[in-house]
Amino acid sequence: MDKELLKQIIIEWQEFSFPNLIERDYRIPLDSMKIITITGPRRSGKTSLIFLLIQRLLKKGIKKEQILFINFDDPRLMPFDAPGIENIMNGYRELYPENLNKINFIFFDEIQSVRDWEIAVRRLYDTKKFRIFLTGSSSKMLSREIATNLRGRAVNFEILPFSFKETLKAKGVKPDKNIAYSQKRFEIINILNSYFELGGFPEIILEKNNELKIRILKEYIETTFFRDLVERYNIKNQSLMRELIRYLVTNISSDFTLNAFFKWIKQTYPITKRTLINYVNYLEDINLFLFIRKYSVSLKQQVIAPRKTYIVDNGFRNAYGFKFSDDKGKVLENTVFLELKQKLIKNPLMELYYWKGYKKHVVDFVVKNGKDIECLIQACSDLSDFKTKEREIRALVEASRELNCDKLFIITLDYNGEEKINSQKIIYKAVWGWLIENAVKF
Repeated sequence: MDKELLKQIIIEWQEFSFPNLIERDYRIPLDSMKIITITGPRRSGKTSLIFLLIQRLLKKGIKKEQILFINFDDPRLMPFDAPGIENIMNGYRELYPENLNKINFIFFDEIQSVRDWEIAVRRLYDTKKFRIFLTGSSSKMLSREIATNLRGRAVNFEILPFSFKETLKAKGVKPDKNIAYSQKRFEIINILNSYFELGGFPEIILEKNNELKIRILKEYIETTFFRDLVERYNIKNQSLMRELIRYLVTNISSDFTLNAFFKWIKQTYPITKRTLINYVNYLEDINLFLFIRKYSVSLKQQVIAPRKTYIVDNGFRNAYGFKFSDDKGKVLENTVFLELKQKLIKNPLMELYYWKGYKKHVVDFVVKNGKDIECLIQACSDLSDFKTKEREIRALVEASRELNCDKLFIITLDYNGEEKINSQKIIYKAVWGWLIENAVKF
């Protein structure tokens, strides 16, 4: 790679002006001796998060010349390999020799585009002269691969599309302590309805045209996930993979039994169960679909029981699933899951399960923190039907006794309140308030 071109790219970065950025709810250290890696779906905001980190450095008094940012999705850098990174560093040293004895910061965006990148990064790390930050798209670079390739040198942070609180920030809406009584709550509910339908990818949140939003989401599925998936895993039966994706998108917030799906799909596609298992694992690997296990003290039971299926963004259901109804109940539950997943990412002690009793009653979410069950959560869109409400409550009370947990919640579309059932207090929370309550104390 021509060193003069590399110097040009470095200088272009020094002259770069930051766009308007939306603060993310991630706390990523700037002074760690470990390599910091940031993974997540393409278009989920990894580059913007890097820019936010760089702005924090600048506010701390770090000069921009001490910061090197390279985006390896730049077509001028394709193809690129490990020796090219050494050429970048040589060009940087020649441009800024005064920084040789200072701690400098390196940000490599979409590092998975560089062949044998881990060799060059390990070498830079071993010099102890740099703080190193890397991003990679989860469809191309898995967190476990980072751990293997960097051999204990890295700490990974996973990011998702915007949470609902981040969506409100992007829309310029700032909740306050009186929001539950304010006219502003109707604006928040309208934004929530859009979040239900179109999800939280930053580009979607900022786009004005709803028809274009759907086109963008379809393109995300087609290019960001499907093509990356086919290329990464050399998918032979692409028609089967499409059917599997469509089935899972359509059936979010539901049990997924691999055996049942296999019996159905093999009538159309001549496949083995091992192939289907692999395909499901690939979709989980790239974080398009997220699965939770049944809570049990028996690991065997956790493994053999059906898992519940969720998707990384609500908008994909609208863009790619087979919609036969609005089914706000499924979307509500997926939204609650995504909020809990955001918390799980930030808390390494947190675990998430569902619960099913011997009477077949189900609790949607068991939140475990360390050794303790922190709370039990149901997501229910409509409590006006007596039988539905009775079913949700009965499951909570039964699980509460079995798991020795007295923090019981039902997340609803629009109802807040409390109720005592046989000395057990159940708290009802409207989902929009629950989603923002960590930012505002009511």
